Amino acid sequence: MNTRPIFPVFLLLLNAVVAYSHGSNGGTLDDLRVEHLHDPIQLDTPRPRLSWKLLAEDSNERDLTQQSYQVLVASQRELLSRDQGDLWDSGMVQSSQSVLVPYDGEELRSRQVCYWKVRVADNRGRLSRWSEVATWRMALLHPADWSGSQWIGLKDDTRDSDLASRMNLSLNESLRSHPSPLLRKEVTLDKNIRNAMAYVSGVGYADFYLNGKKVGDHVLDPGQTNYEQHTLYVVHDVTDDLKTGTNVLGFWLGNGFYGQNIAFGKKFGYGKPSVRAKLFIEYTDGTTQEVITDESWKATVSPIVFDNVYWGESYDARRKITGWSEPGLDDSDWQTAIKVASPCRDDQLRPQLIPPIKEVERLSPVKIERVAPTTWLVDFGKNIAGWVELTVNQKAGDVIEVVPAEVLDKDTGRADQRTQGGGATGNQYRLFYVCNGRGEEKWSPRFTYSGFQYVELSGLDSPPDEDSISAVFVRSAIEKTGTFRCSEEMLNQQYAASLLSLEGNWHSLPEDCPHREKCGWLGDAHATADLSLFNYDIATFYQKFIRDIEDSLRSDARLERVRPGSTGVPTMVAPGKRANRIANIDWGVAYLILPWRLYVHTGDVEAFKTHFGHIQDFIAYFRTFKNQQGVIENGLGDWCPPHWDRRAAPEYMECHPHVSGTAFYYQSLQIASQMASILGDSEYSRQCIVEAEKVRTAFENVYLNPIKGSKLEHYGSQTATVMALKLGMVSPNQIDDCVKGLTFDIEELHGGHHACGIHGLRHLYTVLVDHGQDELAYQMLTDTTFPSPGYVLDCGLSTWPERRFEWKKERYRNSFNHPMNGGFAAFMHESLGGIRPQVSAPGYKHFRLQPYLTNHLEWVNASVDSPYGLVRSEWKNEADAFLWDIEIPVNTTATIWIPYSQGMKLIENGHPFSEDVVHVEKHGRQWIHCEVGSGNFRFRVQHHQESE
Repeated sequence: MNTRPIFPVFLLLLNAVVAYSHGSNGGTLDDLRVEHLHDPIQLDTPRPRLSWKLLAEDSNERDLTQQSYQVLVASQRELLSRDQGDLWDSGMVQSSQSVLVPYDGEELRSRQVCYWKVRVADNRGRLSRWSEVATWRMALLHPADWSGSQWIGLKDDTRDSDLASRMNLSLNESLRSHPSPLLRKEVTLDKNIRNAMAYVSGVGYADFYLNGKKVGDHVLDPGQTNYEQHTLYVVHDVTDDLKTGTNVLGFWLGNGFYGQNIAFGKKFGYGKPSVRAKLFIEYTDGTTQEVITDESWKATVSPIVFDNVYWGESYDARRKITGWSEPGLDDSDWQTAIKVASPCRDDQLRPQLIPPIKEVERLSPVKIERVAPTTWLVDFGKNIAGWVELTVNQKAGDVIEVVPAEVLDKDTGRADQRTQGGGATGNQYRLFYVCNGRGEEKWSPRFTYSGFQYVELSGLDSPPDEDSISAVFVRSAIEKTGTFRCSEEMLNQQYAASLLSLEGNWHSLPEDCPHREKCGWLGDAHATADLSLFNYDIATFYQKFIRDIEDSLRSDARLERVRPGSTGVPTMVAPGKRANRIANIDWGVAYLILPWRLYVHTGDVEAFKTHFGHIQDFIAYFRTFKNQQGVIENGLGDWCPPHWDRRAAPEYMECHPHVSGTAFYYQSLQIASQMASILGDSEYSRQCIVEAEKVRTAFENVYLNPIKGSKLEHYGSQTATVMALKLGMVSPNQIDDCVKGLTFDIEELHGGHHACGIHGLRHLYTVLVDHGQDELAYQMLTDTTFPSPGYVLDCGLSTWPERRFEWKKERYRNSFNHPMNGGFAAFMHESLGGIRPQVSAPGYKHFRLQPYLTNHLEWVNASVDSPYGLVRSEWKNEADAFLWDIEIPVNTTATIWIPYSQGMKLIENGHPFSEDVVHVEKHGRQWIHCEVGSGNFRFRVQHHQESE
């Protein structure tokens, strides 16, 4: 047995603590998180990582950093009140790390509750007060934790409704959805309950009920995955929902994407709805009880006689079973639930860590009009995703039909579903409600959703009004954390449209559109990565999607030749069975860009660490597409530039797919090199750098050519030139000429407009201002002629359409909610606010602030909630001065670039700025830049010396 002297260690710790000054202004600790989450109850990470923010108590304090920290983790809250951590006491650790600090204590058990708090010492020798206590609870860590429980479902489909089937017009076949079952079980609890936790995995969707009430506010739960690879389960604390005596547990199941076997075709489903659950109960006397799903449960069909995520839902209220999840129901005519096949192995069940899908907003009608004798058109003012809620009072058997649409037909003024892609899915999206005639009835769909701004209602006895119909915005409840506003309302509208497009496409993964496809197309996802990370607390959402990409990897003979035994490379879409062929490089590159940008914005190296072997497979695979000239012969192309149509007008994709494909290969090599360096693989990092230089040289030799009708050169298109400039592919002596070539292409060849699809548009405006073209960028962004962003919004749209056509002249088609076309709005933060995280110090440990368009806008306000605290950039122009208020979080530093010209006077907080500064002239503009520590700064750049 090893023994250690206790008192010397104790005295050492005591001396360390005494060395710090207790008392005022030691800072406040806030926003405690575990694995990016607040007080999670479902962690499956054996060694969770802890984060906190240190806030200055005095807003005037500067240059404040954390010098050390102490974390206490305890199995009981009472221990922390005595400053005891029986699970982990880190001691006072000399470190400035306050983000993702690994837990290094006792091994944690399944379902274990951990209480923790932290204190820190700052660089002035002051010790903070202890933080408030935060918690986390472990999930089910071992397959055996599920023992005894079974996957159960409905045996016989007893629906006898004509509404249970719909026609797949593409197949010319009537198809029947799987039934939506109800399952119930009565249990008697004869003791006082201390704690009760339910672990529920339902595929496709499962609503959990206890004693007649739905548990929680999640909808469309759990999230979609490649179910054979991983299936999610949801954890509920139901301590307050249970009672001593008789209780009823119930599940209402829907098809979701798991049971989707009728839209597009029959091969996209995984199976019928089923559920597996386990309820762990702890009594006050210390005993425990488990309730499991098994064949003792009862099952029947629900009033939902048809549900499909692409085609809609039919609900027959006459079949409603009152009290189905309450005690006392006579369920003797219900079937016995049957054991069904598992969607995946027990060790592939994982807790849902992403923000759940919820009803986040309700919209009242902005206009209602009759468009036919018994049909009304309702306009909700903006394009969202979700459903409507109806209140009716009609006779039994009356059928109400709801037809959602994004746009109106230009000829008839009626709901136009052409943009929702019924031709692709096999049928149009419809909702049907059959009244029960028992008085006022309220209904909304349960297991389906769609994108819409308008709905047509048929079958009503009386006109709808704001009391009888509302629209419900349904999406993953990701918290908005970034802000942006400026003096130019056109830019505010573009920012709002970009965010609304994003939000309407969050349903457990970043979709391409919320109606026709509802797919996680990888190219769409990486185009909006920075926009999402600037504006939302999206880390766990992206972690899940990156895992979806990994679960979707596929191999082929080409990969097997260069990486024998490899799992595969990314597919076009993740997760799911649609479009799951091996991706072109410009879509598959999301597997590198997403984790890399997540790392840059959050500092989380785990974003790519566990995927790095597959990333090496990616590099090796696409290297095989190099031709003799050294460029890549692979790519889908710069998707959806103005006027482009794959069949009717392919010439409008001015950037050949192999050009952008080669640029993405170069970017992949850059990212892989940096990842390898961080992970300690210097040799692989070097290899990627060498390969990247070869690709850069080949790219320049092959694609840098004269522009017809001028003496200028660029890479053949706006997109190729923008990518080359952004990614550092242009030789230093060629940069100015390439910028001139780009501006010539925009101004002379395209009348001052862009000709980019999603790859070029993402970085276009940022590249322009980075190279001194503020005036051109401003003109393009505020222009309202086709195909500018302003033109799209001038068409009356609230979200970005998939295609760039002249919508004032043409009939609507394709999706009208495609966030990929809003990726450029990252410009609002990275250029107008000037906020840019740095690869060298990720997660905003160090960042740059450099605002642009300061001579074109009156004011800009932008902020980002970084892992360390608020980063704020607010500037405005006055008649004789430029004013800039910035906020640098505690424990970080920033390099600031202040617009400045010779003869101006720089004042900070009323005094001449005395820091060491560097004067720089760059692309025709003058700046001064310097490094600053934390604090609030108010700069005033006086245009002319004030008279004495």
